[in-house]
Amino acid sequence: MNRCAVFFLVVAMVFGVNHCALGQSPSKSTSAKSAPKSAAGAAIKFRPYELTDPQQGGLVVSRIAVPQDWKATGRVVWNYNDFYMPVHVGARAEAPDGSSWIEFFPAEFFLWLDPAHDHAPIGKDPIGGIHHPNITLPEALVRYVIAPNRTKAKNLKILGYRPVSNLPKSFPHVFTQGAPQGDAICMRVHYELDGAPVDEEFYGFMTTTDVIPSSNPRFHITEYHRRMLMVHSMGAKSGKLEAARPLLGFIATSVEPNPAWQKRVGEVQKMQSDYYQRVMAQNYAGIKAAGQRSQMLTAQSEQFRRQVDASLAQSRAQSASSSFTGSSNDDFYKRADDFDQNMRGTEHMQDQYGQVTDQYNDYNYHWTDGFGRFVHTDDPNFDPNKYLNGDYRQMTPVHP
Repeated sequence: MNRCAVFFLVVAMVFGVNHCALGQSPSKSTSAKSAPKSAAGAAIKFRPYELTDPQQGGLVVSRIAVPQDWKATGRVVWNYNDFYMPVHVGARAEAPDGSSWIEFFPAEFFLWLDPAHDHAPIGKDPIGGIHHPNITLPEALVRYVIAPNRTKAKNLKILGYRPVSNLPKSFPHVFTQGAPQGDAICMRVHYELDGAPVDEEFYGFMTTTDVIPSSNPRFHITEYHRRMLMVHSMGAKSGKLEAARPLLGFIATSVEPNPAWQKRVGEVQKMQSDYYQRVMAQNYAGIKAAGQRSQMLTAQSEQFRRQVDASLAQSRAQSASSSFTGSSNDDFYKRADDFDQNMRGTEHMQDQYGQVTDQYNDYNYHWTDGFGRFVHTDDPNFDPNKYLNGDYRQMTPVHP
């Protein structure tokens, strides 16, 4: 079997958040520009949490803003023998009492061959990635994220899922070279944990299927690749998810990847790709099984480790400053609010009394009587006052 020797995978911690309402309407009232607040109404003070990579000399992977009293943990696991996804990254931030949290899960790489040549079982591939023919995003979230990470959940039920539009484009600080193409969903689940009911939403993005013909004309084999990125969840106990959503959304959208660490990942992948192509060019005729290739490739793991470690000093110099270098608080709040509006498909609209509410942007015109009754239309000539009692006025957009 032939494998693609072209490694184009962008490994980064990519997080996102939106409202997976599953039929719920937007909130009735919201401030157009406001920072997350505590239950007492005071603005929450944040601290930077820097996820570091011990194997790469303590390089900062990414930074997020978390409340000062929240607990944040992370993990970075390298496997130089994995030629598709050499590093897996995850993190979690939760309230002091564990009542709400946001969790980020590792990206995954899926691969399979055309039906005539695909005979391997579903599961981890010998040289990396997960072998799972024709994997879909809902199946990937359930099988490779929810099931293995919620083993302590009781009576877990999947309530449903819905598509999420343009998820990668909402993170310009992450996808600086352009957003990948694919689909995103939000999947909502309910379960019991430590005797308390839990609501949790899982988000994920899956790239379109890459179709890769064999590079050797002697073999008519086609390989297929899909990547699952931006996998994260936000949850809360005892029906508090909706109240916690603004804060969790703010945390998610505060992410800032470290370019020095991303460069390090690229260096490792370049070494893997170069070695892979060299081995395949020299030994193609004698390689008949993935297991044989795995043995040859994994034998070089220590060599890869030494090559990576040799460039550690340079990467340290490039990332000498590990402090959180986010933009101003005002910009943070605006980014969080803009993202929330984009993902929920809503916009801030103001009525005749100055009250600001969120209205779905599926319609171009919104009317209200100022007392909680709304009329939405795409017809610029429509006037609800001709058909309804009350004094309806057209709402105006709120611009920052």
